Amino acid sequence: MKTVYGPVPSKRLGRSLGIDPVCRKNKTCSFDCVYCQLGKTQHKSFELKKFVESTELEKELKEALKKAKADVVTFSGSGEPTLAKNLDELVHVVREATNLPVAVLTNSSLFYLKEVRKTLSKFDVVVAKLDAPDQELFLEINNPAKEIKFGETLESIKKMRKEFSGKKFALQCMFIENNKANAREIAALAKEINPDEIQIDTPLRPSPVKPLKKEELNSIKQEFKGLNAVSIYEIEKPMVEVLDLKETLLRRPKI
Repeated sequence: MKTVYGPVPSKRLGRSLGIDPVCRKNKTCSFDCVYCQLGKTQHKSFELKKFVESTELEKELKEALKKAKADVVTFSGSGEPTLAKNLDELVHVVREATNLPVAVLTNSSLFYLKEVRKTLSKFDVVVAKLDAPDQELFLEINNPAKEIKFGETLESIKKMRKEFSGKKFALQCMFIENNKANAREIAALAKEINPDEIQIDTPLRPSPVKPLKKEELNSIKQEFKGLNAVSIYEIEKPMVEVLDLKETLLRRPKI
């Protein structure tokens, strides 16, 4: 697998050139979310490891930037990006190679680590996850590694928000049948976190779980009054020219 893929059409970020800092065919993540487009997590872990060498990323990225039409470089891919022990080094490689803004999509599970929060503060955009209001639903929807607890994760998101000095700290809330009745509780926690943006999502890409209808998501959005909340149904998907379709489909089953 290559470390660089895409660009992919992101409704939130535009034409997004992807960086996969975990880059494993067997999905490696600290969560096993019921709605994940990549399917089951084969290797559930919360241990930081080096998966990709910075020299490898540098070479691939320079080649991709010669051809790619991108609005942003986004760390995401085949697992949780903050599991990469050398994430700080990889971000530095991207900063040296391009002036494009740098984003990361994260499940928030490792925010309790000071070094992770410090590294994420070097990103322009952090998109953090909050899908549940309590431990019970957290286990049901996100199915985290057993060491990860909801209460600690929530407090860590608040801490990360306070420490973040980049351009945008967004909170992504994925709504499905399991948690749609808990929108008010999740909104109350979101208000405590006070992000720059709330991304109200439902799995529109291929997923083991059916998406909610537009009307249902509009109703959920009403619970987030007073916050900068946007429904996934309200945003147009940009057109992109993918450099390597095979590599991209490993992370995005549907472009």
